[in-house]
Amino acid sequence: MEDKKTTTETNVETIVPPEKVTTPTDDAEARIAALEAEKATLIQNEANYKIAYLKEKSKNKDPDPEETEEERIRRITREELSQTRISQIDKEKEDLLKKTLQENKELKLAQLNKTDIPASTTTHTEGPKVVDTLITPDQMAAFKAKGWTEKDIERYKKNLLRYAGR
Repeated sequence: MEDKKTTTETNVETIVPPEKVTTPTDDAEARIAALEAEKATLIQNEANYKIAYLKEKSKNKDPDPEETEEERIRRITREELSQTRISQIDKEKEDLLKKTLQENKELKLAQLNKTDIPASTTTHTEGPKVVDTLITPDQMAAFKAKGWTEKDIERYKKNLLRYAGR
């Protein structure tokens, strides 16, 4: 009786999935490849378990061997654990892909917004030099023709700046 209990406990330990090994890496491509490899291993182990189960069942001399309750529970638990881990791997892969795509979009936007236009180092000396853009030279001449002083023109500029946005 004690021997049967020990083998059951041993089998239960092998059914429990291994602890999730996380590697601190920012390389999403390597992480996705590792997840794919783990998923392939899980699928292969599940297929091997089914093949071994069917071989054992066929070796049995009974024409119609019935699966015991313990064997059925063990098989179902094993299948469920495998399927759960596979779905976790798929979800983690999808999250990594979403994160990578978001980073890619952000990098593309940053690249588009980046301005690498060098400042012009040449000087252009042709044409009149513009000192003030608030009042055109024609307006300045008209103000002087009316007899405005420099003080009047400065007051006009200040008012123009103050009330221009209204």
